[in-house]
Amino acid sequence: MKKRFYLLFLSVASILNTGCATNPVTGNQDFVMVSEDQEIAMGRKANAQVLQRYTLYDDPELQAYVQRVGRNLAEKSHRPNLIYRFHVLDSTEINAFALPGGYIYITRELMAYLNSEAELAAVLGHEIGHVTARHSVRQASAAQMAGIGATVAAIFLPQLRTQAGSQVVNILGSALLSGYGRKHELEADRLGAEYLARAGYDPQAMLDVIRVLKNQEIFDRKLAKEEGREPRRYHGLFASHPDNDTRLKEVIAAANKFKAPGKTIRNREKYLTMLDGLVIGESAKEGVIRNNKFYHTVMGFALSFPKGWTIKNMPDRVVAIAPGGGAILQLGAEDINRKISPREFMIKRLGLKRLKAEGPIDPDGLTGYSAVAPIKTSFGIRDARFNVIYLDDKAFIIAGVVKESSQIPTYDRLFLESAKSFHRIRPSEREIAKPFHLKVIKAKPGMTIVQLARESAFPDHAEERLRLLNGLFPRGEITPGQLVKIVK
Repeated sequence: MKKRFYLLFLSVASILNTGCATNPVTGNQDFVMVSEDQEIAMGRKANAQVLQRYTLYDDPELQAYVQRVGRNLAEKSHRPNLIYRFHVLDSTEINAFALPGGYIYITRELMAYLNSEAELAAVLGHEIGHVTARHSVRQASAAQMAGIGATVAAIFLPQLRTQAGSQVVNILGSALLSGYGRKHELEADRLGAEYLARAGYDPQAMLDVIRVLKNQEIFDRKLAKEEGREPRRYHGLFASHPDNDTRLKEVIAAANKFKAPGKTIRNREKYLTMLDGLVIGESAKEGVIRNNKFYHTVMGFALSFPKGWTIKNMPDRVVAIAPGGGAILQLGAEDINRKISPREFMIKRLGLKRLKAEGPIDPDGLTGYSAVAPIKTSFGIRDARFNVIYLDDKAFIIAGVVKESSQIPTYDRLFLESAKSFHRIRPSEREIAKPFHLKVIKAKPGMTIVQLARESAFPDHAEERLRLLNGLFPRGEITPGQLVKIVK
């Protein structure tokens, strides 16, 4: 037993000795358990996973532009020896993030709501700050050490092996990590502001970006109330900051001493010109939602969801939620690999058992099957309506479940109606299903947001959405000669 304790002590001591490295930003010794080579390897692996989930936005000129802006900032950073890669993702998410070793991403949707190259630089600079300060590595090392601490405690303090004791250890581990989020974000702000200043941009652009994101949150709270759902919370870039954050203003102001002599770069016109033609909202690859209908021109189908339901287009499925959250209807697709019937698909591929209220369906002359089967949900065991429809080499699964069993008869009719609306996309629908694009115009005298909203392709809240796009939320107005983003 003594030998076991001694070996464990040596192991932990060895980790503590070898787990320190000089922070490239502060010059201080940080506790890390990952070398720079390992950090870069982690980034390469994670980058491959990111590119499995997302696709790159198909605009080589825009990709090259973002790469130039990002690399210019990275050359002014504390780790200019890294090869930084900046990618624009084809995503409706409003987000930006960084991986270890210099892999940095921004979504086209976030770019649509920025209004200058300086704001783009603020986003990229913040993410470069996470890389240069090795935040992901430091957090991973802290998590690893929390696990080691739990193991040591469990060996030396047998009472911690109980369930209650494990909870104590988990709380201690969480406490070790709890300060990292805010601390790291503020450090990334400070570094991003410094890199902006060194590259010739105004560090105040970081505050402009925060206002963009906070306005998005305000607007989404309004939508959530109308749709009877919880508001989405932004967990990425600048998430923890109010735009009047005193400490944030202090770190941004401190970056002014790094300003290079000469004119401050903003490049509003250049940036907006680069956005002309940018897809906003869903792309053809993802399919598009128009009112209560979903169209997918690439896969060649369309269907209708119940009117008044909230429809969410996700990377791997489409989800429709009833007002008040009483029912959910989900659309997904899988490859058909064997020549089996849709009913056999339900049993063999989906693993459904005890089918009832079943029978064939043939929407638009396609082969399909519909049945009710019990499934485990967060509400308990519920009967769910499954519909499997074959189109080409895909099986489309349309599944609906209710929160309260007493509501099954009401919603089951709607589930079946949606499944039976499934059809091959028609030529007339392909025009409806075209994605929305940004168009940049010069405001004429007398032109107003209200006027542009009446002509906008936005199906709802057009005035508010245009104000968000142009940094005029909630009540700002355009001026003659100003470049304005509209949606066509």
